[in-house]
Amino acid sequence: MTSIVASLVALVMQINWCLKGISKTSTFDDAVAAAVLKSTGILSKWMLTYGNKTADQTNILGQNALNHSALLDHVNNYRKVAKDTPYISLCSGCIEFNGRGSPPIRYKALRTALNFATNGGKQSGYVFRCWVITGLKPAAELPGLAEEIRDLNLYTDCYEYHRQGEVTAKLVVPRRQVAQVTKVDQHLTPLPASWAGGGSTLSNSDFLSPDRVSNVIEEIN
Repeated sequence: MTSIVASLVALVMQINWCLKGISKTSTFDDAVAAAVLKSTGILSKWMLTYGNKTADQTNILGQNALNHSALLDHVNNYRKVAKDTPYISLCSGCIEFNGRGSPPIRYKALRTALNFATNGGKQSGYVFRCWVITGLKPAAELPGLAEEIRDLNLYTDCYEYHRQGEVTAKLVVPRRQVAQVTKVDQHLTPLPASWAGGGSTLSNSDFLSPDRVSNVIEEIN
């Protein structure tokens, strides 16, 4: 029975590898970037704003904040909800139809993540590599599943930002699903960071690979 259930789950769920670019600021530096791997995971703005509540309050109110309208605001009207959105934009790349007889256009996840990490080439930042689970239908209210916004068959209203190849997580990407973080400068060059060894990339010693789950989908690059 257990193997049958596992097979059914594999048929209706997908694993998406994603990248997340975050700019270096006074509140997000090397120490905070390292903490994502060691303790916090990738937090939504909602968690950063209201995460100091009790565990029960955070659980209840966080799930209450999830709905289809809030998801569309996050994607299409981010300025309106930037301070407390419960959603997290990740990029997984996408392919766009380029007309009959022409090869499709590939929009690479890394290019998008670097653009966000460096604020369009203006500053240094961080690129995280992580994985999330997505379903085969929209489920904006379910905290355990990310939404494959880049699939216009599912999210027709989100076509304006299709080229960002977005997969949207909810509330938090758990630290054990974040494989590593790389620091880069405004020129997209790997930059030595303050973590152990002074390298540009920090790997998560507690990372759990999704390979034990079938239907793993690599980001498009």
